[in-house]
Amino acid sequence: MLPSRPYSSLKGMLPKIHHPLPLNEKSRKKLLDTLTTSFRKHLDREHGLGDDHAESAVAAAKKTVTQPSTRAADAPTAATPIGTPSSSPRHRPTDRHLRAILSNPLFTYDQLASRPNLPPSVTRAAPGAAANAPNTPNAPGILTAAAPLSSALAHPSTTNAETAQRDPMDIFDWAVARGLMTTKRAAGCLLAKRREAVQSSHALAKTFMADTGAGLRVLQWLRASGLERDLSFVADTQFTSVLVQFLAAEPAMEAVVWQWIARLQQNQDGPAQVEVRARNAPAYRVGSAAFVLDALVKAKAGGADTLDDAYRTMSQAAADLPAAATASSASTASTAAAVQNTIVWPWFELSWMSTLKAWNLADPSPALYDGFARIMDSDPRPSVLIERAHLDLRHPTKPSPAPAQALLDNDTLLTSVLRHRMPAEPPMGRRPAHAARIVSMGLDTVRHLAFVGQSDEAQRILHRLQRKFGENIEQRQVRAWGTLAT
Repeated sequence: MLPSRPYSSLKGMLPKIHHPLPLNEKSRKKLLDTLTTSFRKHLDREHGLGDDHAESAVAAAKKTVTQPSTRAADAPTAATPIGTPSSSPRHRPTDRHLRAILSNPLFTYDQLASRPNLPPSVTRAAPGAAANAPNTPNAPGILTAAAPLSSALAHPSTTNAETAQRDPMDIFDWAVARGLMTTKRAAGCLLAKRREAVQSSHALAKTFMADTGAGLRVLQWLRASGLERDLSFVADTQFTSVLVQFLAAEPAMEAVVWQWIARLQQNQDGPAQVEVRARNAPAYRVGSAAFVLDALVKAKAGGADTLDDAYRTMSQAAADLPAAATASSASTASTAAAVQNTIVWPWFELSWMSTLKAWNLADPSPALYDGFARIMDSDPRPSVLIERAHLDLRHPTKPSPAPAQALLDNDTLLTSVLRHRMPAEPPMGRRPAHAARIVSMGLDTVRHLAFVGQSDEAQRILHRLQRKFGENIEQRQVRAWGTLAT
């Protein structure tokens, strides 16, 4: 078949294509050196690397060409986290970028490569299970959400002792590398790791949790999978709570939690509210920023000898959140109300820890205690007045029963307290009833007055409590606090 006239005309207009001549080994090496050096010089100019590094760049390029195994040896291992310096630090932006790629948890699974694969009964679910599992990408098979973590760690060929020695984070890496990880499964891995910390021989479980680096590994997965970009993972409250505990155990990671709180407070990302389930009460909804702040405060208070770190955290929130919210909002009144509602919830819980659960802890710093108590000084609501009076009564160095006495003698105020509940205050199941809180404060007042020698006043307040709340007020208090969810 003869070519058409348009084809012949077009062929005549195009230049003739010269096929490359065959190169010998020396010519190929010279061409590769030239291209590599030129490419690195271009990258150096793009990223602002100075001329004083030019010679070292050429030398490094030649070394890379002549010794390819050296370049591979310089690459970080899969266990090297983002931002961790290697033994021979490299300062090139391209090297840092390559290290970040190599340390991405989605591409770094190699810790279980030499181990037997997990049994199919554990790693695969029935067809359609992936569609029903939350946060689960499409995959040939998924980890069954109902299967306990111990079954996922086990293998038919392993003994019970070998199963017990498996690191829960190995399963985390295994699932992340295959795209099977979800927030619920990550929570299971972190809970198992936290259980190891509690059962370990370490004096402080937080030190063990920090040494594991589990929080950083999960954070890297959140960033690599895009879940941290919109803070959608906060909707899984169990996962968020346990992750905050691990991040709070590492001083360098706590700043990440504060960034989340600020973003949630400003309604930039994440759900506006999350659903929290209490042990003895129906599920209820609370602001996302308040929930994460409460999780951080509890992480600071849990397992500590004093509540100083928790007080310091609340004071930081009271100082930083209003400034950040004001800078991003034009409405001062609405901003102040939003910040106040964010702070109230964790403030109440820490107040209950201070007055009713801190009997076995060392005395806190008076300055930190005062700073925490003053956070709600401008709030005149009756519920706050109870907590403030109780905090004054339990001051570590200057206990004052006067506010509690005035509150207990004011029938109108007591009635207001019993009827009033703030919208931002935790519901029943996460807090005691108002009557139980008044009785607890009243009995503490009676004990304090008796201790300082004011027996008559103590007897008067006790009789008043009995007339108001019944004769068996101590048993009533025990029952109320015994059913309170921790």
